[in-house]
Amino acid sequence: MEASQKSAFWLGALAALLWSPHFFIVESLRRAGVPLLVAQFHLVFWPALVLGVVVFLSGRGAVVSAFRGQAPHVLALAAVGGYGFWVLRTVALDSPAVPYAQALFYAAPAVIGLLSAFTPERAGPRLGGALFLGFVGCALIAAGQHGEGAAGFRLGAALAALGAAACWALFSVLARPLVREEEALPVAALTTGVGAICLFVTCLSTGESIFRVSMGQLSALALTGLFTVGLMMLLWLRCLSKVSAAQAAPLWYVGALFGIGWALVSGRGVSLWWTFAGVVLVLVALCRGLTGRQRVAVTIGDIIRG
Repeated sequence: MEASQKSAFWLGALAALLWSPHFFIVESLRRAGVPLLVAQFHLVFWPALVLGVVVFLSGRGAVVSAFRGQAPHVLALAAVGGYGFWVLRTVALDSPAVPYAQALFYAAPAVIGLLSAFTPERAGPRLGGALFLGFVGCALIAAGQHGEGAAGFRLGAALAALGAAACWALFSVLARPLVREEEALPVAALTTGVGAICLFVTCLSTGESIFRVSMGQLSALALTGLFTVGLMMLLWLRCLSKVSAAQAAPLWYVGALFGIGWALVSGRGVSLWWTFAGVVLVLVALCRGLTGRQRVAVTIGDIIRG
């Protein structure tokens, strides 16, 4: 494994680790009375603000201007990763089937594998099988969680959760060619910035006030957004700048493993046997997905740079 590939995998694993507490923090705030749509706005707005300030203070404003020639690509990224993903998550999490909604997010790696079939960097049978196996493991881990909101199944919530997973998968696949040529920081700033504007308009149109939070809740949302959204997205895009989306996809299952610890911390009971079976499948998926040869496309630009 090349050094750049190793560093990419570390970046992707760290992104998944940062994401792992996100679900449980949002769920606790929802139980405290914070409207989910308002929470999603703050989770995207504060990292967008900080990333935007960093972009301009670091002199990368010209890089953002250069994206004008790629406006459709950037807007598509913002539409699926900065807005669609969060709105669909709001619908999915606002239901009794909370752990199912959490588990279905981890369909994203499998969807990335399917979408990669339409790109030059296709996932092979070995990697595709590993991605599916990891998703089954995540479903078993979620099935083993007990507590408030752990029972029930709603088709609408499940479809919304799958839609959110598809949005994140599409975001990853679309981001790959862009971040190979451009810096990850401006891409993350633009994605979250456009997403925050769209979420604000959605809050206004639905009558939700973005000020319907206490100072303590606002601080929790801002910190959660900065680390589990802003920094997570930046690390994920950096990972995608080095390896294909299909190669990086198994790393999301690292978040499911750490999510077991967060489930215990949040007071959710965990079934030993279901969790053990899920962890075994996830570890097998990681071993199969991150080892062995992966198909990587070589473009003319790569040859010229080489």
